[in-house]
Order: sequence, then C-alpha cells, then structure tokens
Amino acid sequence: MRCVDMEHNVGNVVEKELMMQSSEKHVLRAYRSVMNPRGLECYSCRIEESDLFICTDKNMRELARDSLSHIRAELEDYLGKHPHFGISFKPVPATENAPLIVQDMAEAAFVFEVGPMASVAGAVAQHVGLNLLKVSKQVIVENGGDIFMAGDRKRKVRIFAGKPSQTVDIIINDEVDGIGLCTSSATVGPSISLGDAEAVTVLAKTATLADAAATAIGNMIHSPDDMEAAIEYARKFPQIRGVVIIIHGSIGAWGEIEFL
Repeated sequence: MRCVDMEHNVGNVVEKELMMQSSEKHVLRAYRSVMNPRGLECYSCRIEESDLFICTDKNMRELARDSLSHIRAELEDYLGKHPHFGISFKPVPATENAPLIVQDMAEAAFVFEVGPMASVAGAVAQHVGLNLLKVSKQVIVENGGDIFMAGDRKRKVRIFAGKPSQTVDIIINDEVDGIGLCTSSATVGPSISLGDAEAVTVLAKTATLADAAATAIGNMIHSPDDMEAAIEYARKFPQIRGVVIIIHGSIGAWGEIEFL
C-alpha cells in the first residue's frame, strides 16, 4: 500500500516499491529501509502472505509473531467454515462466538457497506498492534501500508500515489490507545478498488474502520469532480478523523490532517 510512517528525523522515503519476485510471496517494500521512528526498535514479521513491519519500545518479534500466528489461525479457520465471508463485496454478519477480528471486520463492513475482507489488512495490523500495546507504550504496525499506531505522538506520513511526483506529506497525531491510517488505491498495490483514485487515505478510530472506509470512499472516486461528495460522505461518520484523496493530479482533504 501507499502510506509510510516516519518520525520527524527520518529522511525522504524511497519512492518506489520493488516488484515481487516470481520465487517469493512477499513484496520487497523499499520504503521500510528508511522507516526509523525515534527511540523505537523496528523489525519485520512474516507468516505466509502476511508481511508486517513493526516498531515498538524494544524488539518484540517473538511476541508479534505469536500474535500474528494466532490471529491468522482464527481468521483462516473462520473463512474455511464460512467462505462467503471472504468473497462477498457486501456486508456479511459474523456468526455467534466469531473471533474478535471477524466481529470487527463484519462491523466495519456494515458501517461502510463493503465486503468484510475490505478491512482485513487494517484489522490484522490493529489486532497485532493491540496485543503489543499491552507491553509497549509506543506501537506502529504497518501491513502493506495499512497502519495501526499508538503512543500519543505526532507522526509524519508520506502518501505515495504511484509516481515520484504524486506524493503528499502529512502530519497526524496518534493516541495512547491507538488509531488507524489506511489507504485504498486503484493504481498501486494489489487491493481492489472500484474507483479510479491514485490514493484515498483515511484516518479513523481504528485501523479496521480506516481500511473499510478507505475502500468505500475509493469506490466513489472516478474523477476530481467526485471529491467534494466523497468528503461530505466521510464527514457523516464520527469514526473518521480525516481523509486525503488524490486523483489525476488533484488533492482533496478534510479533518485532523496537517499538510507539510
């Protein structure tokens, strides 16, 4: 995805992600080489197609891996028993006693009228991040650019919309118990968008909600003329803190986002 967290003292982000090699399952994300939030330990955590980049007070790779493994097992087991949950482009209710991550994804889907899997990357980042937040005061979990962050700090973020000339730097405030910052794109990365925006980035109460909202808003954008209506749509939801839309060289924004 397209959002990269950077602390104040971090240099410019490499503008291009390396293409996935045919022999590997994971995209080599060049921007991670310059993600170095001040005072935090950063490390990767990979299981199958899940590829997280995590920053915490100290190296907690083992705990992060255990958390990711458990979350993946719960989600895969549920999807195996309820395959429609994984393929629907419309909301699907979670069954009774469904895992918490499934419940969160189902709730986000109903709020923004998208399929449950529209929020899966953000949901994984959020649930791994919440587990790490129990033992680390600052946490950043980036899952293909969908980000959970916590620690009550200002964060500098670069939104990458496909070309070196299409980048936007913003500053946001994270919170002690965490927030989410997620992006949907019709042109960058593997995520599905029914719109044409290079990037729709949403700041929200949780990464699960941010991911679903970014998908919903991204689906609405086919030209710069659609930005005003999309922002008015975003303003209706108290869960959304801010949004940035980039399409065909135009930028629209609203909310708790400061541009550099």
